[in-house]
Parts: sequence; structure tokens; C-alpha cells
Amino acid sequence: MKLAVHFPVFSKIFFLVKRYFSLRLWCFLIFYLIINNVFFWLAHLITYSQRYDIVLEYVWIIPLLCLRKKWSLVLFTITYICIYIFDILYWIKQFYHYDNLSEFVDLLYFIPQAPKLYWLFLGIILGNLILSLFLILKYLVRLASTQMIVPLSVLYLLFAICFYDYRGANLSDRYQTVGWWGSYYETIQNLKFNTQFFWRGTLKPEFYDWPHGGVLQKQINIQHPPKKILFILNESWGTFVPEHGAINSSVKAPLLNLPNVQLIAQGENPALHSTIMGELRELCDLKAKSSNFKLGPFDKFKKCVPVRLQKQGYTVQAFHGSYAKMYDRKDWYPHMDLQDAHFFPQFSNIKQCHSFPGACDYNIVHDVSAANKSAQGKSFIYWLTLNTHHPYSELDMLGANTYDCHQPLFNGRQEACRNLNLQHQFFQVLADEIKRGGFKHTDIVVVGDHSPPIVFDEFKDSFKPDSVPFIHIRVN
Repeated sequence: MKLAVHFPVFSKIFFLVKRYFSLRLWCFLIFYLIINNVFFWLAHLITYSQRYDIVLEYVWIIPLLCLRKKWSLVLFTITYICIYIFDILYWIKQFYHYDNLSEFVDLLYFIPQAPKLYWLFLGIILGNLILSLFLILKYLVRLASTQMIVPLSVLYLLFAICFYDYRGANLSDRYQTVGWWGSYYETIQNLKFNTQFFWRGTLKPEFYDWPHGGVLQKQINIQHPPKKILFILNESWGTFVPEHGAINSSVKAPLLNLPNVQLIAQGENPALHSTIMGELRELCDLKAKSSNFKLGPFDKFKKCVPVRLQKQGYTVQAFHGSYAKMYDRKDWYPHMDLQDAHFFPQFSNIKQCHSFPGACDYNIVHDVSAANKSAQGKSFIYWLTLNTHHPYSELDMLGANTYDCHQPLFNGRQEACRNLNLQHQFFQVLADEIKRGGFKHTDIVVVGDHSPPIVFDEFKDSFKPDSVPFIHIRVN
């Protein structure tokens, strides 16, 4: 009797489910989620990156597609592009840290000088956006209808109440989002150290004192400095951490094995995330919230090491294998009294290397050595290296690798291994030039600019994230 009473109710429910939650709706939803997420699913397999498997911002704009009006499709397209850009920007932060949108836009200006690998990344990202919108607006929209808006809303509410995955609210290291699904809006609202992610920030950098101090001013007594100083800010020199301290020692061993070299100090120092922040840290003991250094204000640059040494009668020179317009160094270097700066192609050998376009450090070292030898009186030379930049190209290796990247230690750490090989090569090149008498009676301070970025390695924790190594030697 009860079954007879309830049977019509069950029939009605079944009819409503069949009508509003049809196969067409499920096909539409599944294909839509595949289209806007498959790129990141595949990228995860290649780069071992992390991201929500499904980003809910894409789901929230489905009603615009379902309306199928000209204005709604235009609005959908604009909103989809904005969400995609935000998605990409946040995903990239796992590999390259930047503080705000203006800083990222500044990086885009240097794309013409970027490695070909970065061009490939940009092409794939742009191509995926175009393909996704084409598939949605050309084919998938045919499955959409206004009748889907209500059932999709019901599904979302059930999902949010019963199955929501909150893991992404607490972000792990390297700016990863963790969870099957989640909202970037929710994630950013919960990030205590990332509240300014998408703010444009101030136009001027607003320089502040770096609380930890740079290595250079800790190692060189500015009141009574040595007669000749070579300061090297070493691109992507980090501290290798997988329980093999011997590797860190062996990287810089070529310097310490020289009989005419005296070790003054070595260790680690806190560091930020970019090369120009490393320059600011070391040359001036400063930090900044923006990378727009060319805008000033430059009053705090008066305390920078080159300015203070020049007042003491030192000749000051700078060397960097890339272009003068990279990070606008041609504009703000002079305010640090780095007027006599040598950029590409102002070198005796302008052969370009592969890790980052520009002259090869193993050739620039001869120009630096010649400048040091020819300097009359007191001399300060600043050398910002280049060829140990990501992606750590094996094409820049001069000979056999020092570290065998096939040994078990480097399983899942191939980029880290290439970085170590290039770093060891750099120290060997510097040691060879010392043997040739290029840096007699010179204090040499070498420090990393930032921890090496890792993109393709399965394990991203090969180097300490917030500190860099340094070494101070004296050549007799």
C-alpha cells in the first residue's frame, strides 16, 4: 500500500532528474571542465607542478555561456580570458616568484631577450587560450541552453555543501594550490603573505633597509677597504640541501685548492627572489617592494658601496653579459656610481651562450681580469654573472660534467644537477684566471643572487629557498 502511494512520487523525481539532469548536461559539463583544465593536467605530468584539478572560477561563468546571447558570449569571452590570465599568473608563481602584477608585466618587456624555452612556454600558453575559446564558442556552446542554468546551480550548491575541498585554503610552499577543486579567490583571501598578489602596487619602489645586511658590506670594511676588490653576484648560486653538504663544498673547491688563495670567510645569508633585488641587497643593503628602480627615489643610493668607495678614490667598474636595457640597468646603475658599466656587446669576445642570451661568463672573465690588472690605484669591480641562469643549459658546458646527473642522488633533480655543474664550471673558470695572475692582491667576494628556480624537476626542494651561499677569498 505504501509503495503504491510513494511510487508516483519516485516517478516524478525520476522524470525531473531525467529532464533537467540530462545526458546532454553532463556531456556539456564534462567537456567544458576538460577544455579549461587539460592544459594544467598535462603540465603537471611534465613539470610536477601543483594546481587545483578544477578551478571553480571557470564554473561560475557557465551561465553566461548558457544564455547564448551575443552580449553574454562577449562577456563570457572577456571573463574567461581574465580568469585564464589569473590562472596562469598564479600557476607561474610556483617557479618564478614575483610580488604583484606590475612586476610581472615588467618581466614581459624582456621576452625578446629571453631563452627560446620561455618563448615556447609563452606560445603554448597563448595557443591553449585560443584553442580553448575556439572549442567552447564554436562547438560546446551548441550543447548549452538556458534550461541548464538552474540544474547547474543546484549541482553546484550540492557540491559546495557536501563535497567541497578546502585544502587549497592553506597554501603549501612554492605557492602551490592543493586540492581536487577550489577557488583562487578563496585561496588568496587566506594567504597571509600574498595579499598583494594582484595589486598593481606603487609606481616607485620605496627602498627600505634590508634587515639582514648584504654579504659585501659584512665582508668588506668600508672604512678601511682593501686596495682591490672584485665583487661577484653569482646568478642562481644556491645551497644544495638533500643531505649532501659535500657537494656545496665541492662546487667552490676550485678556488680553495689554489696555493695563493686565502679563505677569509664562507657561509650563507638571507636573500630575496630576484636578481635585481640581490643587487640592491648586496650593493646597498636595501630592499624594495617594486622592481621599477629607474623611477627612484635615489636618495638612499648614496649609501651604496660603489658610491662610498668612489668617494675614497676608488675606480669603479661593472660587468654584465646581458643588455644594458635588461631591468633598465642603464637608467639606475649611474645612481649607484656604476657609470663605467660594460654590457653586451661591449666585450672582447661576444660569443653568446644558451642559458640566457648574452656573452659567456667564461669569456667575460678575461675582460674582468684585464680591467683589474690595468686599474691604477684603488679599484672596485662589480661582476654580475649570467650563464648559470635557468634553464641551466648543458650547451654552455665547456667539458665533461663534474656531477653525474644519472646517479641516484639526482633522480628527479636534473635541473638542479645542471645548475651545480654550471656553478662548478664558473668557479673553475675563475680559479683558472687566478692561476694566470689576473687577480693578484685582490679580495674576491662571491655571493648568490637568489635561490635557483626549478621548473621541470620532480623535486623542487633541491636548494634552500630563502638564503644564498657566499665565499670571501684573498688572492696573494
